[in-house]
Order: sequence, then structure tokens, then C-alpha cells
Amino acid sequence: MPKTEQKAVPPLSTPRGVARRERLLEAAHDVFLEQGYAGASVNEIVARAGGSLATLYKQFGNKEGLFMAALERHAATAWAALEEGRREHRAPEQVLFELGRRMLDLVLDPAGIRLVRGLAFEAERTPTLGELFLAHGPDRTRHELADYLRDQVACGRLTLDDPREASGLFMGMLLGEWHIDALLGREVAITAEQRDARARHCVDIFLRGTEAKR
Repeated sequence: MPKTEQKAVPPLSTPRGVARRERLLEAAHDVFLEQGYAGASVNEIVARAGGSLATLYKQFGNKEGLFMAALERHAATAWAALEEGRREHRAPEQVLFELGRRMLDLVLDPAGIRLVRGLAFEAERTPTLGELFLAHGPDRTRHELADYLRDQVACGRLTLDDPREASGLFMGMLLGEWHIDALLGREVAITAEQRDARARHCVDIFLRGTEAKR
């Protein structure tokens, strides 16, 4: 499958450059969620963020590059649960529970659901767009979780033959019917208590088969 070429992003060497990039990513996040990928205009993004189109293209290469950077920045709020867990030496059940809560908030957000629906439609005409979304979104999430699980196996906390497969099983169980229902237009209005109960239940089931034998 051919891949869309993107220009190399120059290093951000000054606080001003970092701030400019953050403003563009914030504006891009809002515009993509409000208008979908196809309807989003880079001119609108620049108008909200300030600066120029030249700066946007210099930083991100093109619209796809900007979208992927905004997607990763958004999803990183969930991935951060794994790094925080490592840094603070939390137990796997605590880390997976927090990851689950954050992922459910991200994936079931109504604006995010609309965006994914639009991307699914666009991907039929532009398969590389769908591939890029998968690589920078769901695939990256499973990769980050697999790395975390691999670390837990190495330190003796969990027993797993295939951390990558296990990461997919956990994410599939977590999102389950809620995600497909939401994508197909069924209202999925869950409370914080329901979200937490779902995350906790999935963690409990998952860990029953992955705890190191003592």
C-alpha cells in the first residue's frame, strides 16, 4: 500500500516555536472534531491559531501530517497513564484501570465518534488515510500497552506468552459493544460510575489470566 509522503518536521529550537506548534495543534484538534477530516480547512486552523499557512506546512508538512500530530497529542493523554505507572511504580491493576478510564473517555466522546465515522468513509477513497489513522491511533495504543505489559512480564508481575496479543485482547474487551454501538449511531451515554465499573471489571478479568504464578 503506498504511503503519503510528508515533509520532514524541523526541530523546535525556541519556546516561541514550541508555543506556536501547540497553538496549531489545539486549533487543529478543535477544527477536526467539529468539522471532520474532509471538512476541516487548514485556513480555518491557521485563523484560530494565528500565524501563517507557511508555518503550518513547515511544521507538519501537509494536512495529513497535522491531523496525525493532533491525533497523537490527543491520544497521548491516555498513553500517559502507562508512563506515569512506570515512573511511580504502581501496581498493574492501578495502571490498567487508569488507562481504561481514559480510553473510554477518548473513544466514546461524541465528537470523536463523528470523526471516526467520517474517516471510515474517506478511507474508501483514500486508503492511505485510514492506514495512517490506524498507525497513529489504535495501533499505537496497542503498541504502547504491549510495551508496558512486556515490562511487567520482565519484572515478574505478570505471566504472558504474547504481550502484543494480550494488549489487543484487553482493548477489545474494554471497548466492546459500546464502541460499535456508538459508531453505528446508537446512543451510548455512560456515567462516570459506569465507565469506572467497566474499566475495573475488564482489568479484573484480564489480570486473572496474567498474574505471575507464586
